[in-house]
Amino acid sequence: MKLTGICLCAGALLLFCGCAKEVKKSRERSTRVETAKLQKRLFRQAIPVQGTVTPLEYATISAKTSGTLEVLKVDEGDYRKAGETLFCIDSQVLKNQVIVKKDEIKVKEAALRSSRSRLQAAEISLKQALADFKRASQLYGSKAISQANFESAETVYKKAETEVQSAHAEVANAVSQLKQAQSNLAIAEKNLADSEIKAPFDCVITDKFMEENEFVSVGTKILKLENHARLEVVCHISAVYYDLVNPGKTEAEFLDAYGKSAGKAVITYKSPAIDPGSRTFKLKILVPTEIPLHSGMLCEMKIILLEKTAYGLPADAVLLRAAGRRLAYTVGANNRAESVDLQIGITADGYTEILNADKITGRDFIVSGQTFINNGALLEVVKHGETK
Repeated sequence: MKLTGICLCAGALLLFCGCAKEVKKSRERSTRVETAKLQKRLFRQAIPVQGTVTPLEYATISAKTSGTLEVLKVDEGDYRKAGETLFCIDSQVLKNQVIVKKDEIKVKEAALRSSRSRLQAAEISLKQALADFKRASQLYGSKAISQANFESAETVYKKAETEVQSAHAEVANAVSQLKQAQSNLAIAEKNLADSEIKAPFDCVITDKFMEENEFVSVGTKILKLENHARLEVVCHISAVYYDLVNPGKTEAEFLDAYGKSAGKAVITYKSPAIDPGSRTFKLKILVPTEIPLHSGMLCEMKIILLEKTAYGLPADAVLLRAAGRRLAYTVGANNRAESVDLQIGITADGYTEILNADKITGRDFIVSGQTFINNGALLEVVKHGETK
């Protein structure tokens, strides 16, 4: 009887232990995760930069001649079209100089005409003297005239030659003086023209340094002009990007005050050399007219070094392991975690480019909860992402 009781107790104990093991086994904990497939999206390798907005056309206008600032009918903020008058310097003296120089030209022209007339008369005399000398030479050879008569004819001929040479020199001098007078007139006319300064391009007056009726000298600054219709951004970036920027091809993206894209433009200029002091180089980007920027502003931009469409995963789903190994977890058989080695490219805007995507497309990757799992861990998928 006692033996039977002991056996029953032992059987019950074994049954209890077996049930306990089954309970323990059935209580394996699962990890709640969210999954998504590889997403096709735009990846950019871009660097943030700041630049200063400057006008493409600007000028500081100075006086080209001395005198009283007779007309200055512009103020700061005024707009003028190319060719419109900006200011005038008292020009009465300059006008008088032009009249004097024109009269000088008339005098020099008359002197030239007179010199040419004397040259013509000298050439006629030389022709006659030459004929007389030849005739005297023939007569002297036949002993028809005396040596004195022959020498007299020769002297007249040589004197006529000298007079022609002198007349040529006088004509050359008269021509030179006329050219000098014409040059003086051109200078006087230019000085007169310089007394009225016109806008070299469509512009806004940004600074006014002098007032009307003040005396100005050559080189005195009068106005500063800017063309606000054509703006560019000037910035400096690190020399490490020098070979990655190609003017005419590389784009820059303008950002608004909220960091959103305001538009793109192609880089128009890259400095031909790197500054050895700062180890930077200069870039210029022409501002599209539809982007509301103003001269002197600080502009936020991104220089887009590389842009392409590729498959990617959220950056948090890509885990770093020893020796630089990159991996992500997928949902394998029986809802068990399975690691997949990744080759990564650009990381931007919270996503990482997957270079070996062609071998792993279609799989469900764990994008939330992955930091708490290892290979073979039991998973509870609570949300599936959609393929884009």
